[in-house]
Amino acid sequence: MANQNKDQNQQRTQGNQQNVSQGSQQQQGSQQQYWRSQFQSEPYYQQGRQFEDYQQAYQTGEQGRQQYGSSGQSFSQAESNLRGDYENATRSNSNALKWQDGASQACQAAWNRAGSQGQSQDRDMQQGKIHGESTGRMS
Repeated sequence: MANQNKDQNQQRTQGNQQNVSQGSQQQQGSQQQYWRSQFQSEPYYQQGRQFEDYQQAYQTGEQGRQQYGSSGQSFSQAESNLRGDYENATRSNSNALKWQDGASQACQAAWNRAGSQGQSQDRDMQQGKIHGESTGRMS
């Protein structure tokens, strides 16, 4: 009986981890879609730039919010780490947008959006709206 309960708990944990992973992938895809449609309307947009020029900055901001923001750091407190992350990720791309030429602003925009999205998602999880927790079935 104890082994059966242990197996059930392990399966439940694995299922929850898969749901979180799938949710993260879906959220990352929806963020990319958002920025792809929005980037030209942003105040830091430079005429002639493509979405791909900003994509790594958006990704750095979103991932940085999860990594540094979850410990309570603000963007300005995490900025030197974010800049390092961005520059490491773009090191091999000589045409990459420079941090001071708009990448920092794109990164901060994604950081801010990830924070507001995370707050909404946290609220939804508390209310049992994500992955059908309120009904006990997947939506």
